[in-house]
Amino acid sequence: MTNNKYKQLIINLHLNFSLALSELPAFLVKDGGLNSGFMLAHCTAAALVSENKVLCHPASVDSLSTSAGTEDHVSMGGFAARKALQVVENVERVIAIELLAACQAIEFLRPLKTTKPLEAVYHLVRSLVKPWDKDRFMAPDIDAITDLLCRNKVWDETKSSIDQYYIETTTDSRPSSPTTSRSISHKRRRIDTNNNV
Repeated sequence: MTNNKYKQLIINLHLNFSLALSELPAFLVKDGGLNSGFMLAHCTAAALVSENKVLCHPASVDSLSTSAGTEDHVSMGGFAARKALQVVENVERVIAIELLAACQAIEFLRPLKTTKPLEAVYHLVRSLVKPWDKDRFMAPDIDAITDLLCRNKVWDETKSSIDQYYIETTTDSRPSSPTTSRSISHKRRRIDTNNNV
């Protein structure tokens, strides 16, 4: 399921059946209609994803002949690198909006708890951004969580759980194959390598 469809499932008012099953209010806010909640955040994320689609158009197709026709191929490498950096920045913002939406959804499902690592992420997000009780300017909240992601704070909160899960789930349950089997020692080496990054 793509990020946009996932967000639609949580937020979109027109998916009444899904909202009824999830027990979440439309746009993840009380008094929907009076408050627009995450509707504009959803539009922002959708716009960033659409911008990324345009930015992912290969820069090399725009190569033009230069130097009086003696250079027929120009790599456009610098432009491609700048586009790639913009895509990464846009994805960081989309993920920040996803995190904010997920934490807001959790507010409506309390006193239920999620997993230990996700609760840690929830508390990390809530240490910077309070829940939405009514509409407010969202840009500072999106910026704060984007910064949290860029500083690897979410990764720091979840890494040990991800490493543990990776160790516990082995490929031994699959039929053995010389092209797909890897030992648990390989997994441990990979985790040790990642710890040094």
